[in-house]
Amino acid sequence: MRTTLALTTALMLSSLPAFGAGAGANSALLSANGTLVAQNDTVAHGFISLEAKQLQGAEAIVVEGSAPPNSPITMTLLAVVSPELPTIVVSRQDVITDVNGRFRAVIPIASAYERGTILKIVATSLPGVIPASAQLVMNAPNEGANVPLWATPHPAR
Repeated sequence: MRTTLALTTALMLSSLPAFGAGAGANSALLSANGTLVAQNDTVAHGFISLEAKQLQGAEAIVVEGSAPPNSPITMTLLAVVSPELPTIVVSRQDVITDVNGRFRAVIPIASAYERGTILKIVATSLPGVIPASAQLVMNAPNEGANVPLWATPHPAR
């Protein structure tokens, strides 16, 4: 039971960038008694490039980009609501690049975020891969739509 729990914990931790990526080649995760329970020899070379844009008609953004082929990419979505408040971690999403090194993800944002919120997307990968980031300002999901309730002054009923 204890060995199963240690292996399960090691596998779960190895999926996290801080533990799975390690400090470089031949990184290892040891159990409490010092036995090897997980090892990661993966190192990649290259860089991530990405582009983020608001998804029309939805409270979401589309992130497209490239990185080394068959590499895991962790995208962290951050929100800057106000300079007086700390940056908020909205979500994290993992994707894997295809054989050509391309990736695409639709990342939902919380519908409670105010228009004008600055969203920053940070993409990281394996050791040796240079991370990338992009940011955008959120607008209404249906930019340019004419909604009578939003008109100023409000039309008479």
